Amino acid sequence: MKTAKKFDCVKIKDEIQAELAKEYDGLGSEEIRKRAQQKLAASNSPVAKLWRALAQG
Repeated sequence: MKTAKKFDCVKIKDEIQAELAKEYDGLGSEEIRKRAQQKLAASNSPVAKLWRALAQG
């Protein structure tokens, strides 16, 4: 028997994408890349830590 999901992954993904689209609206691709790198450099999330480790080589 399956247990009921407590969250909807697709809904969460869509909400995050909409939030980022608003945040980056009107910016060029270079500015978006720069801001994303700044966020990753300052974050303690597992994804950011992995990104920093891979960037170091």
